[in-house]
Order: sequence, then structure tokens, then C-alpha cells
Amino acid sequence: MSSHAFALANSALLDAAVAPSTLRTYNKNLEQFLTHTRRPLQQILLMRSSDVDYRLSEYIEYLYASHRPFESASHALNGLVYRRPDLKHKLGHSRLRLRGWRRAKHSTSHPPLTWELTVLLAVTMAQAGHHGEAVACLVAFDCYLRVGELTRLTIADVVRRNDARMGGCFTDMALRLAKTKTGLNQWVSVEDPDVEYILARWLRRRCTSRGPDFDTTRELVFPFSPAHFRQLMRRACDSLGVGATPYVPHSFRHGGATADFLRRRPIEDIMNRGRWRSMESARRYIQTGRALLAAQEVPAELNRDGALFAQHLSFVLKHLMTTVPLVPTRAPASAGGRRVAFKQL
Repeated sequence: MSSHAFALANSALLDAAVAPSTLRTYNKNLEQFLTHTRRPLQQILLMRSSDVDYRLSEYIEYLYASHRPFESASHALNGLVYRRPDLKHKLGHSRLRLRGWRRAKHSTSHPPLTWELTVLLAVTMAQAGHHGEAVACLVAFDCYLRVGELTRLTIADVVRRNDARMGGCFTDMALRLAKTKTGLNQWVSVEDPDVEYILARWLRRRCTSRGPDFDTTRELVFPFSPAHFRQLMRRACDSLGVGATPYVPHSFRHGGATADFLRRRPIEDIMNRGRWRSMESARRYIQTGRALLAAQEVPAELNRDGALFAQHLSFVLKHLMTTVPLVPTRAPASAGGRRVAFKQL
């Protein structure tokens, strides 16, 4: 690739060819690849295609072994091809690894979390100063949220008790989900009183820190990325001794739905609350969840501690959010951010 081609790969017109959000995603994941390979973009763009393929293949293997999200590898490859289109059909080894990862991903069922383990994860994160992430664990479980739904929530999307927008007929707390996997403008109520209290307290802090004139339609409830949440969750699981079980943020959604079914909640209610398209998919989801719960080996002391914290959840989270300094959200460790050292409970 010539120096003229390199200049074209960094032009303003090229950057305008895709949506800004797509460009940000490409640049972020490409930058993480460059950090891992310790090579500047210019050097990568001028390499032989076989050398680029080798380095990208090695990076994909590293991401997979580190339990990083599949999307990080996929976006890195797409971002590289975007900057150097001649590589589109010359990254055979890298594409084969992505194909293998995709097949392994589809064959691996991520187990649901119990409420007790969810509470322990929230307490562990709050102890380390990650208050927003702690609240997110509880909200994702109670409301069956996918990680994208969770991290896209704005403050305006939270409907409070006696919210003037709803009139006098609505007296609960709920979430408007502007964009979901199954459609636009979905809705789910916050049912657990402790989760409602903790979320309301977190929102007051978010609003107070932004002053009176901020835009609630743009300000996020949880100002962090899915990748950050996933990595922090993995380290919290490791600190609790359950890191060998492949829990992911989706385990909160799966766990909440499974727990409600075990409480004999009608499948129709769970389907509506979880925003599934068909009864068949909801039934299959619940059936898998019960079997995966039975296959887990969670230490008895963790269940006991989680149940104890759950009995006093509002008090415990309020105390930690008041006494432990808030840690600002940083870049994920793979991008140079600080790793979190969790305390033992």
C-alpha cells in the first residue's frame, strides 16, 4: 500500500461514508487492536496483507482466550477493512477464527444468575466504588434487560411514581425502552421495591451532579459501555470465586425471567415483561434456564450471604453509596484503563 493510499485511508470523505456511531465503533476497536499489537495505524496499513492477517488472527485468539466480547474482534476486523478496503478478501485466517468463535458462541449457553448472586455482585461492585454498575445489576435482573437496553437508558426514559407525563392513573416506576431487539418503544415496570428505591437514589445523584439545566433525553442513567460492564462483571465474579462459570450481562435477564417462573408467575406475563416475540421462544428460554441453574455449582456460603444481603438490600446499598467514594467510569483494561481490585466480602 503506497503512502498516497494511506492518505486516502484517512480522509474526511471516507469518515463521512458511514454513520458517526459506526465510525466511533470502528475506531475504538481498531485502536484496541493497535494497542495490543504495539504498532501505529500507518505501519499496519503499509504491511503485507499476510502479515496483517497474522497479527489480527493472533489478536482474535487473545480476545477469545480472555473472554472478551465477540463484537470486539468483529469490529476490529471491519474497522481495519474500512481503513484499507484491499484487505476485504485477504484476511482468511482471521475470518476463519471469527467463524469458529461464532459457532462456539452459539453452542455455549450462558447460565442465568440467581437473585442471591446478583445481589452479591451488586454489593461487590458498590464496595469498589462502582455504584452505577451495582445498580445496573439489580435493574437488569428485575426488568429482564438486555445489556444494550440497559446502557441506552436515558434519565427521561425512567418513569417515576406519580410522573406528570402519565397522568394520575400511573403510580409505579417503569422504564421506557426506546429501542429493543423486538421493536421500538417498549415498556417494563420496576417491580422490586428495593430495586426501585436504589434506582431512584442513583437517579437523584445523577441529576444533582449534572445541575438543573441538563438534557434528560440525552443523559444516560448508566454512563458506561456494554464492554466495560462485561469486564467489570467478570472481575467481580472472579473475586467471588465463580469466575469459572461463564456469567455475562445477559445472565441477569435470563436469571430474572427464570426466577419469576420458579415463583409460578404465568408464562404469558413473563413473555410480555421480557418482550419476546413468541410464546415458543419464551418457553424454550425458561426451560433452558431451569436446567442451567440445576447444573451450576454455587458455594453454599455465597447463597447464604446473598440471601442475607437481599433481606437488607436498600440499607446495604444506601450505606455503600454514601460511604464509598464513587469511582469515575474509565476505559476498559484492554484499552489502558485501570483494573479494579475487589474487596473480599
